Amino acid sequence: MFGGLRKKLSEAVKDLIKKEADKTKDTAEEHAPGADAEKMHAAPEPIPLPNQKEVKSEESKAAAVTATHERNAAHMEEKAARREREEELVRLSLKTKLKGIFSIGIVLNENEIDDFSENIKVSLLQSDVSYDTADAFTENLKSRLRSAKLDSKNLKKELVGEVRSALFDVLNSVRPSIDILDAVGRSGADGPVKILFLGPNGTGKTTTMAKIAHMLKSKGFTCVISASDTFRAAAIEQTEHHANKVGVPVIKSNYGADPASIAFDAISYAKSHKLNAVLIDTAGRQETNKNLIHEMEKMVRVAKPDIILFVGESTAGNQLSEQVKEFAKFMKIDGIILTKLDCDAKGGNAISIAHTTGIPIAYIGTGESYDALVRYTPDFIVNAIMPNN
Repeated sequence: MFGGLRKKLSEAVKDLIKKEADKTKDTAEEHAPGADAEKMHAAPEPIPLPNQKEVKSEESKAAAVTATHERNAAHMEEKAARREREEELVRLSLKTKLKGIFSIGIVLNENEIDDFSENIKVSLLQSDVSYDTADAFTENLKSRLRSAKLDSKNLKKELVGEVRSALFDVLNSVRPSIDILDAVGRSGADGPVKILFLGPNGTGKTTTMAKIAHMLKSKGFTCVISASDTFRAAAIEQTEHHANKVGVPVIKSNYGADPASIAFDAISYAKSHKLNAVLIDTAGRQETNKNLIHEMEKMVRVAKPDIILFVGESTAGNQLSEQVKEFAKFMKIDGIILTKLDCDAKGGNAISIAHTTGIPIAYIGTGESYDALVRYTPDFIVNAIMPNN
């Protein structure tokens, strides 16, 4: 889940950190001691001996030589001490300069920001994020980096923080997603909450409905399933199988029966048994099949669902956005359930579909078990893509 995208984004961050480290190294070398410092290590010039003509005698000559050596030794000691003091000053000066180099805040230039943002954008596009979403994200990231003063000691953490913030901005740009547990809990005496599930064939719609039933039951709510897919072979048996597994009743009829009438019967059953929710299955259909779309419109008119959820595969790529948009032309979709995210190494739809369609993700399917259904939150997505560590 998100493995490919997480790796690509991490590599982009590492690449920028390396460039900054190389730049800092070059700056440090410019401040290193040069030829003047090397001159300090040169041996001191000896003081010349006095003119021998001025020495009147051997004794005077010996005394003069001794005095000269003593003066030379004292002079050399003084010069060595002065050289040691000067070298210490150089070391302190260099240490101060380097400390300043490595501790100041880093301000990225425009070329660095453009290169980094472009690397991130390409990574998003390669991971099935829509172009509009990737573009909005990178523009947001550029704006953040232009005004950011990054701590060189924590450069990785700060870059990751900027990427995470830009991701949060994209994911929070649509209305909050619907919470089924909250909706059912607030229904009270108003009767059962009616939830209609729609989407293309093969997306895991019936299994997802069973997961919702399991979730409701685990929280103390009661529900019934309407087996309104009377079109696909074995659909009713599949619905019964899942319902029996999670322990909820099923209202069904024969294949070819009117799906809307079955939904109506299930709603009546829920009212008479004072159940909290009705989960209405539907035949899988492509957005291009207008006859089945019109049948769906009839179900909406008859059942009057409180919540309509579109179930789509994460692995469908950018096609998923087009499917959702087409269905939304005929009925109001309240949320998206994104299935099979555990099978999708790219995971781009989890980032872009809400931004592209304006319809929030409600839940995410992360496996085959009935517990493998996660309430969607931006934190879940951002932490999976770019962990804050």
